[in-house]
Amino acid sequence: MDLIIYNANIVTEEKTISGFIGIENGKFAVIGEGRPEMDAKEMEDAGGNYILPGAIDTHPHFFDPGAEWREDFRHGTRAAASGGFTTVLDMPNTTPPVKDRKTFELKMQRAKENSLIDFAFWGSAMPDNIHEFEVLKELGCIAFKAFTIDAGPDFMWSDEYDQFREMEKLAELGCIYGAHAENPGMVKRFSEKNISREWSLEVHDAERPWQAELTAIHTLLLYAGCTGCRLHICHMSIPEGARLIAEAKMKGINVTAETCSHYLTLNYEDHAEYGTFARINPPLRSRERMNRLWEFVLDGTIDYLGTDHAPYLEEEKLPGDGNLRNAMCGAPEIDIAIPLLLDEGVKRRNMSLQRFAAFTAANAAKRFRLYPKKGAIMVGSDADFYIADLNAGWICSRKNTFSKSKVCRFAHEGKALSSRIVSTYLRGNVIFENGRIKKEPGYGRYISV
Repeated sequence: MDLIIYNANIVTEEKTISGFIGIENGKFAVIGEGRPEMDAKEMEDAGGNYILPGAIDTHPHFFDPGAEWREDFRHGTRAAASGGFTTVLDMPNTTPPVKDRKTFELKMQRAKENSLIDFAFWGSAMPDNIHEFEVLKELGCIAFKAFTIDAGPDFMWSDEYDQFREMEKLAELGCIYGAHAENPGMVKRFSEKNISREWSLEVHDAERPWQAELTAIHTLLLYAGCTGCRLHICHMSIPEGARLIAEAKMKGINVTAETCSHYLTLNYEDHAEYGTFARINPPLRSRERMNRLWEFVLDGTIDYLGTDHAPYLEEEKLPGDGNLRNAMCGAPEIDIAIPLLLDEGVKRRNMSLQRFAAFTAANAAKRFRLYPKKGAIMVGSDADFYIADLNAGWICSRKNTFSKSKVCRFAHEGKALSSRIVSTYLRGNVIFENGRIKKEPGYGRYISV
């Protein structure tokens, strides 16, 4: 045996075991109760802390290539490892977008050289690259991402006709269609209606209201039912959308949904003072909607966690012209999401550790066809896991992050947390431990469907 970690609380899909894990050749070789009766090359005492399956982020933005001054694979995956993530499914709206073989290979080169953790790519789903879907599938793209609303100059958004065409094609290929769901017409009209109001997080919610997200989700579900396409709703922020998805699942529509830690821990009422540093699309919602969204996380309707990690520079969050509506939308969260949700979900809202492990690892692995290689603590699976101290007591500060987002404040700056990632292991080797990165860039491997 290469490594045994004992005196641990091990979170499997079925139960939490007080015992030990044994690792050999990068795989879980044994999971046992009590103290181990065998020896290994290395023996490690977990100190009674919790071992959970390595988290899978279904929705990070590393901006690499094209905007490496904000984030890149080298820094973003180091931050991910410090936050308990061992696999990331990186989004395609880079510059250039991942839309064909050439752009895929450019991104692959960057990731292979720099990623600390295992990685996969979303391909772009745009009206002008439908003919490239099959090539991107053959290259191993884990799924395809579309925007139902303007996504900036480099990524062509899809209107309702385009969405249907794209889903038809991906249904033929057996691929997942993921969508940023907001109705552009409603956002345009509600933005015009509120233009005279001084910008705030509450006004941002009014300009991109919950009805705009719900309408887009409804359309996507309709098309998924018509085409048979496997649908993924990205970063859902509203309980009304979750209810629609619950109903769709009962009807047999092939759909899953993710949400983000910021929609579960922040709202525009209690966190108004963070202003543009909490400016995100879809917006933060009301306290009441935040609390209702939790109901659908706890009952399993919302399947998994996506961080939507998207850091920007301070000057991009505080535009020089003083017009806060010109501030970029996005925030850094990949290194803090798991501790936040352990505190908020497990410790405050009585979320079971089994549900937590499914939400952060197993469900995504199953949906994206990585299971049981990834997403679980079981014999034969990759030994991807993290050790968490649920009684650590520490203060969150972006000054200590491995991300490039040190200069970008966010709403959790200075927040007292009790759950902390002690160490993270990828394929049986420690990659982060007690605040230090333990492996060189490029240790991560490309994984594909």
